[in-house]
Amino acid sequence: MVTDTVRIALVGCGTIALGMHLPGIQAIAAMGKAELVAVCDAVEEKARAAQERFGVPAYYTDLQTMLCQADFDVLVNTTPIPAHYPVTMAALQAGKHVYTQKPLATSVEECTRLLEEARRRGLMLACAPEHPVRPVIQTMARLVREGAIGRVAFARVQSSHDGPEKHDVPRDSTWYYKPGSSPILDLGVHGLSQITSILGPVRRLACFSGRTLPVRFITAGPFAGKRIDVEIDDNSLLMLDFGDATFAFLDATYCVEASRGPRLELYGSEGTLSLEGRTSRGAALYLYESARKAWREVEVPPAPPVRDLGVWHMVECLREGTPLRLTAEHGRHLVDIMTSAPQAAAEGRAVELQTTF
Repeated sequence: MVTDTVRIALVGCGTIALGMHLPGIQAIAAMGKAELVAVCDAVEEKARAAQERFGVPAYYTDLQTMLCQADFDVLVNTTPIPAHYPVTMAALQAGKHVYTQKPLATSVEECTRLLEEARRRGLMLACAPEHPVRPVIQTMARLVREGAIGRVAFARVQSSHDGPEKHDVPRDSTWYYKPGSSPILDLGVHGLSQITSILGPVRRLACFSGRTLPVRFITAGPFAGKRIDVEIDDNSLLMLDFGDATFAFLDATYCVEASRGPRLELYGSEGTLSLEGRTSRGAALYLYESARKAWREVEVPPAPPVRDLGVWHMVECLREGTPLRLTAEHGRHLVDIMTSAPQAAAEGRAVELQTTF
């Protein structure tokens, strides 16, 4: 498909849609590259509020009704994690391209079924996180390929924060601590997306995981004061093996109140790459060159002028006919890692990964 204007519908009018995707799509539409034609949420108040706030022509409370009645090319799936698979499958079966929030699904088997459905119908299936298309991650991957730090030995990846219950957003954060959620799925996916975009697929992994606090309390936002009984591991550390003695360790926890360390650092035989700050908030990239025994800041190309780089990328691929970087194969590999980590922790052994990309 090559088109001038991509018609978009979005399902799931929650925090991430309101704060990231809908403003992003609105910005893309203002450039004449896309058109937001419909929004959908099972809660009518949310759907109507999103329609009014972003000037959307129509809202729906039922996905199948929107798939039948609204005329669009791409469905942006920002529903809760358990709904990702059925919503994406329904959209593919209705002949729609799909961009879905992470994770692609909750099992490798579900991911494979989505991949096969998209291929069978000749549809584009893209998956967040958008780190593979961030200029800073692309620059790091290029420098590694070019040998700027020699042979990579290992990397450190920080994918933690202090817990969603401490963030001043209009949501009840209880579900983050219930079965089906985890900081690996919520936060670790970002670090995993970044490091695999640079070093490629993981071959095997090991994991330590546990629960540090049995009870937490929401401290900000409209639900402040609510007690949360923690039912999942809030503290997981992953060891990743990329083959050929190249390793990484990654934290995925709700246990980091503050940090002054880099978000991502790679160590090679001839230097170090260090990423300081969040990639979505103007991170700085530094290169230590052993030959010079000195650090220098690396210039990174500017990102497109929208926060929602994932939908931007998919729109550009559909408009220009260019290859998709946020592939479902990569998304499936991330699901493979994230579902294998708890198994590795429970069994106390390294687990081989089933997938690649």
